[in-house]
Amino acid sequence: MQNFFIFVIFALFIGGFTWLLVKGRQTQKLQQFDRKVQARKLGWSYLGTREGRVDYRFAGIDNGIEWSMWHDSDRGDNSPTPKAYWQSSNVRTPHLSLVIIGRTRYQMESAAVSRVLMDVVSGIAQAVSGDVSASGRADKAEFYESATPLEEGGTIFRERYVVAIAPDMPQGWVDTELQALLLTWPRSKSGADYRCNERVEVNLSQDGLKIVAQSMPEDFVFWKHLAQLGQALAKRLATYAAHQ
Repeated sequence: MQNFFIFVIFALFIGGFTWLLVKGRQTQKLQQFDRKVQARKLGWSYLGTREGRVDYRFAGIDNGIEWSMWHDSDRGDNSPTPKAYWQSSNVRTPHLSLVIIGRTRYQMESAAVSRVLMDVVSGIAQAVSGDVSASGRADKAEFYESATPLEEGGTIFRERYVVAIAPDMPQGWVDTELQALLLTWPRSKSGADYRCNERVEVNLSQDGLKIVAQSMPEDFVFWKHLAQLGQALAKRLATYAAHQ
């Protein structure tokens, strides 16, 4: 009798586990289908094939600016931090020349001790990889030495973000629309606020214009917002650079 109960419990456990597995796969397929449909409506392309840590990708073009977005699961890391990326190579500079980051993170990174630590980390990365590009060539430590924080934007924006530029970068492009896109992100389906100024960072360098949004919910409304932010930034930077 005892063996029978053990068998029943084991069978229920296996059945429940199998149901959860099947349900999870069905949910993933529905999410893939929804992303594909939503992307097509906006004229984007969508690739749902997993490649390493990247689960899926979007790509599009806006006013001649080609861009791509992808979801990096950070799979395999002991403390994974999923990230959403937006990037365009149409807007680029020879070296790191723009950083938009939360004010608290900026204060930590630009501090003298942090700059020294970044130099050490960059040196280790170079030694391990054997490639000078591992340090980003002109990394943040070097960038912060001469960067100027822009005194642009409203009070709330300047309390939450810092826009730091290299001396040869244009000014006057941080308008109200761009501030709103950086400050006001959608709410997740759970209703939680996205702590954007703690998790969003913008860089402009030899690799192009890149936005990283850590732990961004995968709801499509967030992808749409990230694309709008990237397109707005690229358009303004390209326009102002052309008039310098």
